[in-house]
Amino acid sequence: MASEIKTIKTEIQLPSDILYSLSINKANLDYFIKKNFLLELYREGRISLGRMASLLGLNSMEMLGILKDLKIPLNYGISELDEDIETAKRLGILNESNK
Repeated sequence: MASEIKTIKTEIQLPSDILYSLSINKANLDYFIKKNFLLELYREGRISLGRMASLLGLNSMEMLGILKDLKIPLNYGISELDEDIETAKRLGILNESNK
């Protein structure tokens, strides 16, 4: 049985003209705020790309496209590189003949 994720709901107050001046459709406001909140957490290194994509109902490739479009640098450090190398070794797709 899959565990249910607990969520919170919050309310913010903004001047109504901000929606119009930024051409944000009121019907898309929840998604807009959620996406930008998660993007900020990602910029700060507090959430992973995969987690952010999952919470937005996207796959990692779609999320990478959004990061590219918004010119947000990919959070990819040595630990992620090490994990990718180990995964490639396990899958037998890393050519280690150059040792």
